[in-house]
Amino acid sequence: MCRLSLLTFFTFSTFLSFLFHPQPVWAQLSRVEINARETLAESGVRYSYDKVEGILHFVLDPTDPANRAIVDVEYAPVNEEGMVEYSADFRMLIPSADIANGTLVYHVNNRGRSLTHPEISLQHPVAGEGFTYLVTGWINELSSGSGRLRLHAPIVSAEQAPLIGDVRYELSTGRAADSIKIGGGGHLAYAPTQQGLQTASLTRRLYQADPKTPIERSQFDLSVTEVADSNQVDVSLSLAAGFEPGYLYELIYEARDPVLAGAGMSAIRDMVSAIRYGTDAQGMTELELPAISHAITYGVSQSGRLLRQFIYDGFNADLDGRSVFEGAIPIIAGGGYGMFNMRFAMPTRTNGHHSNYLYPNDLFPFTYGNSTDPYTGRQDGVLTRARLAGVEPKLMHIQTSNEYWLRAGSLPHTTPDGRADAVIPDSVRFYTIGGSQHGSGNGRPRAASSGQLPPNPSMWMPISDSLLVAMNDWVVKEELPPPSRYPRIADGSLVVSHQGGDINPAAWNQLNGINYPESMYAPGLNDYGNRWLGERIVDRHPSESQAIYRTLVPQVDSDNNDLATATILPPTAQVPLATFMTWNLRAPATGAEKSLARLAGGYIPFAGTTAQARAAGDSRSSIEGLYGDFDDYLAKYEAATDALIAEGFLLPGFKAAYMEIAQENESLFP
Repeated sequence: MCRLSLLTFFTFSTFLSFLFHPQPVWAQLSRVEINARETLAESGVRYSYDKVEGILHFVLDPTDPANRAIVDVEYAPVNEEGMVEYSADFRMLIPSADIANGTLVYHVNNRGRSLTHPEISLQHPVAGEGFTYLVTGWINELSSGSGRLRLHAPIVSAEQAPLIGDVRYELSTGRAADSIKIGGGGHLAYAPTQQGLQTASLTRRLYQADPKTPIERSQFDLSVTEVADSNQVDVSLSLAAGFEPGYLYELIYEARDPVLAGAGMSAIRDMVSAIRYGTDAQGMTELELPAISHAITYGVSQSGRLLRQFIYDGFNADLDGRSVFEGAIPIIAGGGYGMFNMRFAMPTRTNGHHSNYLYPNDLFPFTYGNSTDPYTGRQDGVLTRARLAGVEPKLMHIQTSNEYWLRAGSLPHTTPDGRADAVIPDSVRFYTIGGSQHGSGNGRPRAASSGQLPPNPSMWMPISDSLLVAMNDWVVKEELPPPSRYPRIADGSLVVSHQGGDINPAAWNQLNGINYPESMYAPGLNDYGNRWLGERIVDRHPSESQAIYRTLVPQVDSDNNDLATATILPPTAQVPLATFMTWNLRAPATGAEKSLARLAGGYIPFAGTTAQARAAGDSRSSIEGLYGDFDDYLAKYEAATDALIAEGFLLPGFKAAYMEIAQENESLFP
């Protein structure tokens, strides 16, 4: 199970040789192809950005020890010089000379999309900092689409025959359907072999722990469609009886033609290194970049998991052994990595409470410093390889309370057995944003959709954006960022979710009419076969975990809100007019209503008056009981906003947006 250890990935002697006797640079950026360039400018804004788009072309030497971290690189096709060729789409945002600050920010896009700060608006508080932004495609399995950046990686194959292996796709839908694309919307899949088409298996169950019911092969059909601009395919699964909402359908078949997925990380490494340290790659000068002295990176959700993988796999050392990123910020990554660098990689798969549970994503080591796996005895840490190579980045791990319920968010800062707080390296900060769900809202409540309750509207992204600036100050000026703030076992602010099969009152005080979860997500020790640990090849698709890692959740107060002492609370949650829940249950219409809604929180408004609360059987505070009047609320809200600014968690430029939310709440006061 689990991930490659340092000593299984390299022999120790080879690794030391790599550290102290760098090999010639054979893997590199070879050419920059620019396809479009435009200037972004806004009225009233003194600075501008050039937006440049194109394709990066790379070559790499499969025999170079620095590239052995790329799974299956030895099977990649080579040119006449013995080099592997591949490419990646890219986008850069280059600031005008009057604000350029000398720092490159690599933004890890999410599934090929996402905008940098100047693309959101040149008036965004971070846009004026003068960062140079780089975004590259790092996922091969994406279908083409407007604005979607992709990796163009080669198929890997043995000389005698194509590489084959069983692949597993877990499928679920929130509404009835006759056919489902197994890769998901905008995602491709691996082509089945002829044998795979004939012997494909399909099961279904409602909940993860339920027995799997086989479906006869005659009752389902696989349709494969070639995609002109990709080496992966569209695969649709049709079911005679149709797909029922909420049910989990597990499809397994023999597939062919895995791709060199790990090249997505070597592309990041080699392009950032080229910008920082120089290159003679064709077309590089045409980018017209400012002088770059530093590089930091951030990624949100799946992209944050990519950063943990990037560092763990050793890619933060470039081909000369130099540091790639001096600072890294995984945001809402939870305790996971991803299927980013393995045979038959599926980078867009995310483990959850209801679906995708058994994928090899959330695996030991969870912590940044060294820890010991209680089940295998292995010792390792996310930063171990970087530390030994002398390229350990400063790191901020930022997550919401939702990640504790749904993405094993406690494990990066506890021992793997969940019994004690982990030792946090001096180079690491932990920041838990309380009262918030996985995706940042805009502060305005919305109607319920996929969950039983309305989603949590907390707007927390300004905090993570502000901490990017703090990271740059840490790297460039050696100005320490705010101290870590996260719930801990030692002070009782990190607790078990359930006791004796029932919800723990420290994690949730039961409320009339509100269903609560019977369990939460916790990753397991899974057996993927004998080649997983050393080669990252799945030979076995487990049906259950051998053991479960113990996960914990933040303590809540009597109103079921997170504690300001243990989390960073956005003003809306720190001066609340509601319970800002960090979990939600699936809506009955989507099926499996006992399971946690995917990455969602909930929102339950307070009653206006104490009398209304008691009449409704609501034990929580009322708006009247918390605040004398709207002016009192507004003053406390502004004071909370100013405190976040003073503590270094919020840039002053975000204050106006938060105060606008508060002003809109006047109608809620009795």
